[in-house]
Amino acid sequence: MMTPPRLAAGFALAFVLAFAGTATAYHTRFVADNCNYAVPTSTSYITRDGSAAVALRARHEGYQWAGGCWNDNDRDDAPSDPHEDPYTGGEGGDCSGFTFKVWREALDTGDAGFRQWGLLRFVHGPYTASAFRAGAGAPNVTAPKWGLVKMDAFASDGHIGLIYAVNPDGSDQIIEAKGEAYGTNIWTRTYRGSSSYSGVRRIGWSS
Repeated sequence: MMTPPRLAAGFALAFVLAFAGTATAYHTRFVADNCNYAVPTSTSYITRDGSAAVALRARHEGYQWAGGCWNDNDRDDAPSDPHEDPYTGGEGGDCSGFTFKVWREALDTGDAGFRQWGLLRFVHGPYTASAFRAGAGAPNVTAPKWGLVKMDAFASDGHIGLIYAVNPDGSDQIIEAKGEAYGTNIWTRTYRGSSSYSGVRRIGWSS
């Protein structure tokens, strides 16, 4: 099942307009002082291991609801921002913004190609966790949980996390942007056995 392109585009447009309308209402100045809007680089050769390396550069960084910009200094440079406020200007992505950037997706939901986004490029992408769960967008498909591997994802209606490694006991090491109090990190999770989570896969990997 795919979200109609007009709905996905509407979400992205509403987010951009809302952010622009409140750009002065920062709680911190991380985005204002550090982030950019550079054009991403298209590439045709992308591996799961390469995207895992991209994900690791966000480890120990912050969490920002509806965010998408972070550095690589192993700390949250905008801690204790208000929860569920996209206008605080803090460091980090949220779970879906993190996934979008690690999966190197395009802003056009009909484009399945790969885009290299810089760490400090402020971009969230058009997808919510729920949209990812439904396999919305050309790059994304639903997949059976038993067959998921490194850099596939588990998604619920409110959260998405990427598989960093599969554990022998049936659990997984999940790299995810978890929340303001937790930031982005790797945790052992049992999403594979939870009925709230479905399997999601980004298509087109080179290896």
